[in-house]
Amino acid sequence: MLKTLWIILALMMFTGTNIVHAQELEQVSFQTDDGLKIAASALIANPKTDARSPAIVFIHQGGSKRSEWTTSSLWKKLAADGYTLLAYDVRMHGDSGKDDGSMVDLFNNPKRSPNDLKAAIQFLKSKPTVNPDRIAVIGASIGGNLACVASADNSFGIKSAVAMSSKTAAAQNLSGRDELIKPKNVFHVASEDEQGGMRKKWAEELFERTTGERKVVIAKGKQHGSFILPGNPDLEDAIVAWIKKTL
Repeated sequence: MLKTLWIILALMMFTGTNIVHAQELEQVSFQTDDGLKIAASALIANPKTDARSPAIVFIHQGGSKRSEWTTSSLWKKLAADGYTLLAYDVRMHGDSGKDDGSMVDLFNNPKRSPNDLKAAIQFLKSKPTVNPDRIAVIGASIGGNLACVASADNSFGIKSAVAMSSKTAAAQNLSGRDELIKPKNVFHVASEDEQGGMRKKWAEELFERTTGERKVVIAKGKQHGSFILPGNPDLEDAIVAWIKKTL
């Protein structure tokens, strides 16, 4: 058995196969600039090469938590492709800290949830195996709004995004800007009948504002956020292809 294992390893080295250390889900935390503790789960890629891995931040939708993503098939596919992955609980959710604001305010206040995303990105950039110039955000609902905000603001330092079930006004509010938000390099997703067709309308609005690489897919049905994916395997594969192309 041992001899067989050595033969397989020798063949992999001979053929130039990139051997990557097995990834294990780590439970981590980091602090925001306004002093809140954010809980997260991370798969930190550790390739046996000098190259550093691209990384992806996942943000759940309102009322949910990070396991929405860490148990998804999309997470598993991207992990298998060697990306470093991080999913965190937005403040007021899951195991993350709570501040004094309301939940409705959380979805619109530029001084609250955007700080969580900035802290998540800085956590990834502090890792020596992560390429700080190749970070993407995948988000659903409030996570999709934050993905749009981060893509439009160079201070976040991301390269690509996937925004699912976003809302134009909420993304604008979270940006904290008076001028029109203009996302960059974003794949927009919504369901056709989601919220009476409003999420489709907002996805198309944000797509029209998007600069650089852009894509929009309107799926059949009325599922919201990440729950669009289980019934649309082709869409999941399209997201993987988008990440490979833009990150």
